[in-house]
Amino acid sequence: MHPLTLSSTALLRLIKSLSPAAGPRAHLTAAAIHCLLFKEGLLHAGAHLPTALLSAYASLGRPWHARDLFDEMPEPGLVARTAMARAHAAAGQASQALAVFGEMLADGLLPDNVALAVALAACQRVGSSSAAAKKPGKMVHALIVTSGVVPDVFVSTELIRVYGECGELSVSRRVFDEMPVRSTVSWNAMVHQYVRHSNVGAAYKLFLAMPRRDVVSWNTMIAGYCLVGRCREALELFRQMVSPSSCSVDPNGPTMSTVLAACAGAGCLETGIWIHAYIDRNRMNNDGSLDRSLVDMYAKCGSIEKALQVFEKAPGKRDLYSWTTVICGLAMHGRASDALRMFDMMQDNGIRPDDVTLVGVLNACAHGGLVDEGLHHFYSMEEKYAIVPKIEHHGCIIDLLGRVGRLQEAYSMIRTMPIKPNAVIWGAFLNACKVHSDVELGEIAAAEVSRLDPNDPWARVMLSSMYAKAEDWSSLARERKEMNSLQMKKTPGCSSIELDGEVHEFVAGGFQHPHLGEICTTLENIEAQTQAS
Repeated sequence: MHPLTLSSTALLRLIKSLSPAAGPRAHLTAAAIHCLLFKEGLLHAGAHLPTALLSAYASLGRPWHARDLFDEMPEPGLVARTAMARAHAAAGQASQALAVFGEMLADGLLPDNVALAVALAACQRVGSSSAAAKKPGKMVHALIVTSGVVPDVFVSTELIRVYGECGELSVSRRVFDEMPVRSTVSWNAMVHQYVRHSNVGAAYKLFLAMPRRDVVSWNTMIAGYCLVGRCREALELFRQMVSPSSCSVDPNGPTMSTVLAACAGAGCLETGIWIHAYIDRNRMNNDGSLDRSLVDMYAKCGSIEKALQVFEKAPGKRDLYSWTTVICGLAMHGRASDALRMFDMMQDNGIRPDDVTLVGVLNACAHGGLVDEGLHHFYSMEEKYAIVPKIEHHGCIIDLLGRVGRLQEAYSMIRTMPIKPNAVIWGAFLNACKVHSDVELGEIAAAEVSRLDPNDPWARVMLSSMYAKAEDWSSLARERKEMNSLQMKKTPGCSSIELDGEVHEFVAGGFQHPHLGEICTTLENIEAQTQAS
């Protein structure tokens, strides 16, 4: 039905129905209604129809049309201005949203909680740094305090986020503690801010105190443990989540993606296989969205064949990330020719590589000793794929040249590369110097690593090992004396094994394992039997 034939009430219903779900021609209907409102003079202050149309334009992703409509309104009221600010914010135009909010104040309109929530949400998106969001966020907070507006749960939640984004967790927590009523979203916001600042201890305490946890609560906490490298605790939390006696919250796709990453980080293949079975049993991967996470998990847990099985089962659902994951996995396992074959197949399928894909390709060349091919890919990156080599790509080439003993070439590249070399670059070069017993270049590399990371004794340990191999006892004694004077100690070696879904970690010289006595007794028995035979 054409808008001209509709009553005001029916027109309002039509406007509210306009969304991307209404079809690709919804914006044309919105434009027709816009023309009608202009023609009939319905753009006066307080009119509910133009305000509703502003919101419709925002949901359709057309902020410029919303702005045209807003500018045509002779005296836009609070609701219309809030809708315009929300349209700008939804389109990523945070500065324009705050400008509308500022004009609202300049015209003497006192914002309500809806307007304040929109302004605070825009504060989080201003600029590229937390400092950029701090000033407008604090100004809005000051307005709330001085105007006497009682913030509702939505405004307080946005304040938690604003101060958290600025790194002022203590203020975020104070806002949270002063809330008379808290929603699950408020609890999740505070937990998230602790997690994003790596304070998982405080996050977990708050998580346990939550009166009700939804899937976002669990996902945030599990991701938090992964973020700080505590992958086994992330997996234990997931086990609690899916335990029938624990809660009634079902995991979703992001949950499974996170726990698969935790398996990859901890090297828990058995647990990864169990999670894969859980995904299949609950039909959580019918669309193939978790294939990339499964491939990554199997590759990093040492089962490249299972990774390839997952990758090959659904050829129609492969995207850039899936191809990149399998290429990097094959490179990690030393299967250079297979990785390069996959790289060619990816391009044959019309998928253009990104910078991460090329890291995998260069790693494959390094592991396979394919110097010429690696250099060809490196030097053609910018011309062929419009990708400027990053420090990771330079690191792969340094590793490649170092592995085959072309140390002078690698050293020249480090000295002339357009990016300032970091400790990883010099560390890879130092390792190559040790392998090929080049003490002179090794001393240079060790000095650079120590300069960039003076608290890490690794470079000095490597140099000491080189001196010992070269039987340069005076240099070895000098290096050890310096290490002792700096009170440096070598980081103890660590190994782990997964047994019945549980990862057991052993540290050189450590006595923390709960079954240490039984392990030592068993080892003594084996040693005795070996000596007896």
